[in-house]
Amino acid sequence: KTNEEADKTNSNQPHCGNIATMATEESTTAAMSNLSIEDKQAEIALLEEKLRNLKEDVAQSGDKENKAGLQGRRAKASTGPRMDDSTTNLIGGESFLKREVNPAWIKVRADIYDDVKKRRDEELSKKIPVDIEVTLPDGKVLSEDKEGNKYQAWHTTPFDVACTISRGLADNTAVARVTYTAYVPDYDPEEDGMGGVDTLAESMADGGIDAAKDDDKSKMTVLWDMTRPLVGSVSKMEFLKFEDDQDARTVFWHSSAHIMGEALERLYGSRLTIGPPLAGGFYYDSYMGDANSDGAFREDDYKPVEAEVQKIVKQKQKFERLVVTKEEALDMFAGNPFKEQIISTKIPDGTRTTVYRCGDLVDLCRGPHVPNTGRIKAFAATRHSATNWLGDTENDSLQRIYGISFPDKKMLKTWLENQDKAKERDHRRIAQQQDLVMFHELSAGSAFWLPHGARIYNKLINFIKEHYWKRGYDEIITPNVYNLDLWHQSGHAMHYKDAMF
Repeated sequence: KTNEEADKTNSNQPHCGNIATMATEESTTAAMSNLSIEDKQAEIALLEEKLRNLKEDVAQSGDKENKAGLQGRRAKASTGPRMDDSTTNLIGGESFLKREVNPAWIKVRADIYDDVKKRRDEELSKKIPVDIEVTLPDGKVLSEDKEGNKYQAWHTTPFDVACTISRGLADNTAVARVTYTAYVPDYDPEEDGMGGVDTLAESMADGGIDAAKDDDKSKMTVLWDMTRPLVGSVSKMEFLKFEDDQDARTVFWHSSAHIMGEALERLYGSRLTIGPPLAGGFYYDSYMGDANSDGAFREDDYKPVEAEVQKIVKQKQKFERLVVTKEEALDMFAGNPFKEQIISTKIPDGTRTTVYRCGDLVDLCRGPHVPNTGRIKAFAATRHSATNWLGDTENDSLQRIYGISFPDKKMLKTWLENQDKAKERDHRRIAQQQDLVMFHELSAGSAFWLPHGARIYNKLINFIKEHYWKRGYDEIITPNVYNLDLWHQSGHAMHYKDAMF
């Protein structure tokens, strides 16, 4: 019986399963053969106690490994190496001491970027242009532009192809979705910084954006910058617009996050950490020092940020993609301990990744992005909050600012009007105004129903019961308190044990 429990408990933990098997098979068989029944029962009870302790150790180990941002559906090894627990501490230090306009390190980073770009341009000059074909969704095959110039790998971009159809299409497309027939012989995804993990994948998933499928077929279908040269013939090229496609909106809002990040660096010298797109907007987390630095965001920061963003938009800064080695990336982001930790932990030694530049901003990023900052016609900073690096309260406190953007000012106006209407219907606001519920730290997160709220609660319960009975269901009443074993089985203990009351 003990062996069966050990096998079942440790089926996904080979190292612990081996320990349990050794304990029960090797050390107990001989020892128990000469014991009395009472002694055997006592020995079995002792072994079962050890096994229970082993289960708890396994669960706690899993909790520790997954604490740094691991949440449910994102808990898989394919998302890349995790931040090492040994590095999850206060790392911000003196990287931000006070708010500072256009800090000197922005130019230092830009100079390093320029040096690396010269090396990549030299590599690119050795690539061999070959003629390629592009097939559109309707099956039409294009091989040259309006002037009769042949499409060629390493030169022709999706923007060029769109211009062959119409300039309006090119100007209104956020990003291309490209399905390659095959890559040209001298293209290597690893060399091009495409082999690693997307460092924003988990944050995007938390924001409601699902990761791309990881299979051989989908690897040939990728979102491609409109201004990035193609690297092979294309069996299907789609031009995605903000209004029609979620991928286009994701790219649009990701680019907007970069623009907001540039504004934060210019205005305050913020030490940027991550800035992912969400299902409806974007945010950027940045380190703004401790309480003595006076770096925390406040509502009166919104207008300056919006004004700076508008300056960046009017400049129509190009989004430039650059492949960098791990060493080059560490050099480029020296002084920003958060970027350094991402690079050191997420990017394997001897590999490459990518950064994007728009104006003064250079950011570690997988991309893709819109062609230039001028595509962002309307922008608003919407709210701010405090958070922690890697979502761990033991790590540095960060400042988060949210934003929304659109390719048309009318869209922003409509969005703001809808937000005002939603506030009026917000159940949290209504509950407070009408004294329906209250909250207390003695049961954090649970509602204490006040008299008016209790009437609504009971009305809803009676409504639900009536429908149970009409549909032939019977009612049962279960306990409110359970043994922790249940939460190990459900997975709650592994992910939320520290926060469960």
